[in-house]
Amino acid sequence: MRIAQLASLTESVPPKGYGGTELVIGLLTDELVKLGHEVTLFASGDSVTKANLVSVVSESLRTSSHIPQTRWAAYDIRSILNLSEIESDFDIVHNHMGWQALAFLSRLRTTTVTTNHNPVKDYCRDIFLSFKHLPYVAISNAYRRLNYPRQLNYVATVYNGIDLTTYDYNREAKRGYLLFLGRICHEKGTAESIQIAHRVGLPIVIAGKVDGRDQNYFDARIRPELSDSSVDFIGEVTEGEKQKLYSNAIAVIYPLNFDEPFGLVMAEALACGTPVAALDRGSVREVLSDGETAIIADTIDTLVERFPEIEKISAEACRERVFELFSKERMARAYVDIYKQLIRRGD
Repeated sequence: MRIAQLASLTESVPPKGYGGTELVIGLLTDELVKLGHEVTLFASGDSVTKANLVSVVSESLRTSSHIPQTRWAAYDIRSILNLSEIESDFDIVHNHMGWQALAFLSRLRTTTVTTNHNPVKDYCRDIFLSFKHLPYVAISNAYRRLNYPRQLNYVATVYNGIDLTTYDYNREAKRGYLLFLGRICHEKGTAESIQIAHRVGLPIVIAGKVDGRDQNYFDARIRPELSDSSVDFIGEVTEGEKQKLYSNAIAVIYPLNFDEPFGLVMAEALACGTPVAALDRGSVREVLSDGETAIIADTIDTLVERFPEIEKISAEACRERVFELFSKERMARAYVDIYKQLIRRGD
């Protein structure tokens, strides 16, 4: 098949630091090439891929020193227009950019499919519902259930995959801290993670980026905690650094304040044999198994009460679950099946 993968230009594919969606796009694209398909990736010029790379910018927008954020949307649209001009080169167009591309996709003669990586929020709800007939893939059943299941044309659920060859766990590792990894914000529960660490009497490492929109949250809720030597904020980390952090953590703390569509951090932690302590939001119970790979609770109080159970969770059980459900190979095969079905139906 001739496949176009359309990504936002905000981050490179894969990302240099934090960027779960871009990491998934990169793995999917390269795996499709490995399976013998002719793949073109529309992404920032600093992306690294085995596919043919087409870009309208030399570097990701977030790292650009000369493109202000107020103009980012214009470059995404230019990328979509670029794809539209050569749509006949493809059998299917796979949109990962989100709502920005929907109006353009509806005009293409080529078969399309959109993976919804983020929740349908109020500011883009009307756009999605205006193009509800287009084929959509959900990244979890929870996402599908929580984001207009009766209106949007969901054709499948496909879990995000990770490259399991790059994750390992050290049986001799001296696991000595709790870990929060992700965007530093209220939704991800950064402040609550620190609170949990204090209550169970363990140090915590905080790793992740602080977006401009979350700077006030960081200044008000996180910065005051950094005077405590048991709280170590290390900022954004690379893939290699991230995997070392997982492997040396007692547990990953995941006290969400929103319904997470998937949560790549959970799967990555399991791949390193690291259990997770999570609040029961969104897809948590699809990714994790309570009592076997994680502690899942409705409240922070219950998480703290049950925390000693972490010691009973084996690294092998964690890794078995992620190998069974969340490999990049499984993800790519599922998408190939969807592409074939949609092309055959002429969607």
